[in-house]
Amino acid sequence: MIVTRERALDSESSAFSDIVLQAIAGEPRAFRRLMAAYQDAFYGLARRFTGTHEDADDVLQDAFLKIHHNLSDLERPEAFFPWARRILVNTALDHIRKHRRASAVEVDPGDGLEERAESDVAPPDRRVEEREFFGKVDRALRVLPPRQREVVLLHDIEGYSTEEISERLEIPRATVRSNLFYGREKLRRMLGRHR
Repeated sequence: MIVTRERALDSESSAFSDIVLQAIAGEPRAFRRLMAAYQDAFYGLARRFTGTHEDADDVLQDAFLKIHHNLSDLERPEAFFPWARRILVNTALDHIRKHRRASAVEVDPGDGLEERAESDVAPPDRRVEEREFFGKVDRALRVLPPRQREVVLLHDIEGYSTEEISERLEIPRATVRSNLFYGREKLRRMLGRHR
């Protein structure tokens, strides 16, 4: 049974690697399949960074173009997802930096929130609670000042270290730690009754 499962995973990863290799070779259909496979995940990530549907769409388009143009730089097909996700995150950060000075952050508490994937196993009341909680997290993240939101998302969601964030945002490590601390504290206060 274990051998069969491993073989199935190997054949899936082999098929995925073949699609990546075809995309690298310039096969348009293979690239479209890759982007379709990751579009929802990448859109969700872009939306968390930017806070709006329109900005997330812009970031997604820019990131897909960058992925397409730089696909030949990908050395290992199995590393496609983390490589592409990093391009998306960098594109989102660039977008935020460009628009930070031009506009203030707007929050619409009545904004419809994107649906979350739900487990069929969870009872309905639990799914409702989870959806409400994730909605509050999304709204709370949008209320944070842009720099604190960037740092919290990069550190707590994307898993970047303080040093990596410092290099990416071109700010001192102490500033990263300070923004992380104050961003988390604001989130704790806003989400106080949800532990």
